[in-house]
Amino acid sequence: MYRSTNRRDTLVEGLKKKYLISNISYKQHIKKKHLRKIFRRGYIEIIKRPLCYGTILFLCGIIVCLSVPTVIKVILISFVAGCQMYLLYALRQRKRRVYRFTAVLGIGFFLLGIARIWYVQQQSYTIETILKEQETSLSVETDASRGWQTENEKTILQGKIEKKERKNNQTRLYLNHVFLRIGDKTYKTNSVLVRLKQEPSDQSCRIGTTIVLEGNIRQLNRAANDGNYDEFQYYHSLNMDYHFDAERICGEYGREDVLAEKLFMIKEKLKEDYINDLSERNAGILGTMLLGDKELLEKEVSTVFQQAGASHVLVISGMHISCIGLFCYGLLRKKGNSLCACTAAVVFLFCYVKMTGMGISAIRAWIMFALLMAAKLSGRSYDSRTALSVAVLVLLWKNPYLVENAGLQFSVAAILGVVVVAKCIGQLFPREQKQQTQERKTGDKAVNKIREIWKRQIRQNFLVSLSVQLTTLPLVAYYYYEVPVYALILNLLIVSLLSAVLINGIAATLLMCMEKIVVGRLFAGPVIMMLELLLDGIYVGVSWCSRLPGATKIVGQWPIQRIIFYYLMLAATCLLIKKRTKKSGNRDGNRNTNILLRKFPIVLIGSVVLLLVLRPVKSNHLMAVLDVGQGDGIYVRLGEDTNLFLDGGSTDVSKVGTYRILPFLKSNGITKIDYWFISHYDEDHVNGLLEVLETEYSVENIILPGKQPDVKNYQSICALVERRNIPIVYMKEGDCIRSGEDTISCLLPDGEYQAEDENGKSMILLYQTKYISGIFTGDAGEAEENWLLEKQRLWKVDFLKVGHHGSKYSSTEKFLKALSPELALISCGENNRYGHPHQETINRLQEASAEIFDTMEGGQISLEEEKGRITIHSFR
Repeated sequence: MYRSTNRRDTLVEGLKKKYLISNISYKQHIKKKHLRKIFRRGYIEIIKRPLCYGTILFLCGIIVCLSVPTVIKVILISFVAGCQMYLLYALRQRKRRVYRFTAVLGIGFFLLGIARIWYVQQQSYTIETILKEQETSLSVETDASRGWQTENEKTILQGKIEKKERKNNQTRLYLNHVFLRIGDKTYKTNSVLVRLKQEPSDQSCRIGTTIVLEGNIRQLNRAANDGNYDEFQYYHSLNMDYHFDAERICGEYGREDVLAEKLFMIKEKLKEDYINDLSERNAGILGTMLLGDKELLEKEVSTVFQQAGASHVLVISGMHISCIGLFCYGLLRKKGNSLCACTAAVVFLFCYVKMTGMGISAIRAWIMFALLMAAKLSGRSYDSRTALSVAVLVLLWKNPYLVENAGLQFSVAAILGVVVVAKCIGQLFPREQKQQTQERKTGDKAVNKIREIWKRQIRQNFLVSLSVQLTTLPLVAYYYYEVPVYALILNLLIVSLLSAVLINGIAATLLMCMEKIVVGRLFAGPVIMMLELLLDGIYVGVSWCSRLPGATKIVGQWPIQRIIFYYLMLAATCLLIKKRTKKSGNRDGNRNTNILLRKFPIVLIGSVVLLLVLRPVKSNHLMAVLDVGQGDGIYVRLGEDTNLFLDGGSTDVSKVGTYRILPFLKSNGITKIDYWFISHYDEDHVNGLLEVLETEYSVENIILPGKQPDVKNYQSICALVERRNIPIVYMKEGDCIRSGEDTISCLLPDGEYQAEDENGKSMILLYQTKYISGIFTGDAGEAEENWLLEKQRLWKVDFLKVGHHGSKYSSTEKFLKALSPELALISCGENNRYGHPHQETINRLQEASAEIFDTMEGGQISLEEEKGRITIHSFR
């Protein structure tokens, strides 16, 4: 009897016969096939843009060469090449010629990235290599500048001036094609930043000329603690590995770059106009926004914008370039043809970018704008992702080290947020159809049109702000260790005002240049007044937002694994949104089901973001002796969640609390200090705490050794803690703080011992945990150590925080014999004037068989606990 079957049943039966599979295995086969189809589609979606694919592999090639050891490097290169060859074979089997070409292109770009970074590395000597060769004839200066100079020979530098700037009343030159001559040897080096000690004449140091200088090499400082600014890493990403302090100009020759020199003079003139016509704060903000010059910007203003999550306003980025460029193009397009308008807009923007210092974000934005104009002229569609890939390729080809530059990373992440993530999120909120809105049928057409424009603009600003926040969140956590909570709402308001600020700023700048003309004098006043109001409004809003309760959330420095996981989740969510909206958006069905499909990705990514942000990075530090220069600053963990800090100050590191202590705490996800101990009131133990108390960082209790109303630092501490309502506890012998099985107890002061000097009044603490024990002596000397021996308050410990920075008047032989420490930790500054640590102290510690660690050589000293095992290591 004939039985009718549909096409699907026929295919199913055929597959079962072909593979001889049961119903269950058949379903598994279909599921695997469906997954393969999804991944294949996702990959094909990528390689539809060959330049995007090539840029990713070019970037991978650079990263492999920069950050991977040689053996693993060979394995990774072989693995990537093997994957590409397999892909090529698979696509060949499916006869996909276009995709086969892309696979071959991927291999080429990957190898090209490796070749490019290798070529750049081989072109010049690093300063470390040069100094090793010259170590017999070079000696280190004894000041804190860490400079190098020859004993009997002069150091000569020659290079071509690429750009120059004025900063802190000093002229700085950026040189490329650099040659360094030390004695009878000449080396080709990377680019260099030159600081002129003497102000050059108007006719010297012209951009484009080759200059010969005599002076000293200054090595770049490396980070000394967790979270500290790494000067070497920043300048290395700009292809610089040293600075040069020029004492005199020996000669200058070559042809100057007239355009660049004129643009520099215009920039300096505009800065003077801003200073004369605007308030000091607004002159700094506008100078940074329009000229890319931070010389006038106050540090406090920069910090406020950064804490509020609006620091992008102070950077010449894509928004600035696109606003200025499209305004010029639109203005010229009305007066002439497209070719003239596009060419003039691109050339004008190039001059503008050159005047502002050729910042990374500005160059990236200019390249993308130039490609947009090229697309308009050729009648082709403009693809933002391809344009971004071209811009990144150009930047990395010129300087492969930019892959480590935070500016490029933020710029690329923000653009990807706008062109990729915003588009995906926008699909979750489809616009209302006109026929579904009754108001449009009956209401006033003009009012409805304005309402629609405002709705569309608010929707667009919200999507852009949200998307940029999502894509830059890991970078903010990695570089700043805290995320702004109200940044989404604040940026929604700022983006709406930024265009008005730029237009008014440009108009005010032009009118300032025409102040000698009647028109300039007539209109300059009202425009400048409006500009001042806008800038004041933005600053007040940003400042108010940064002072709100919980304005920032300390999350710690995200590890690379967490960042990769976050971006994978974000990419998966975007793919999920795209797939589900395509599946449910073009057909009529259950409305509730479609809404659920659209909202599920939001719930997914929102949960991931909250999980990652609300859970700060947990540090393994049991104790850390920070490198604060000539001073003390020690973090101690008591129990599982009690954070202590001992002292915090320095005599040779300025702003030690702001630039060393706070970054350490925030980068390790330490949101508060439960007890902050001060051993005594010397400057090198206190001034860092005073800086911390002036911020909003949470300090629960202050522990002091005793009242000294006549001491200035004691008065300052009392005034600050009274303003912040922080309780003060005076600790004496026998007092103890306990958390679980861990304790920290006081050995001195005890009410009996009378110290002869301020150092003798130091609080001495005994630290005991189930893993390790140790003693902190502050700046106590031999008399205090003998008193503790006499009172029999000492016994064997695992480590000793060596007293008074390693002074020969502390850590006596009897004291060390009683403690018998396995580890000796010394905190002192490099090349300090006291000669700490003294050789006598080092000899006594070695005789006591103690392993010595000091911050002067190794930076931060960390004791870490993981699964009951204690490890100690230095930062460097």
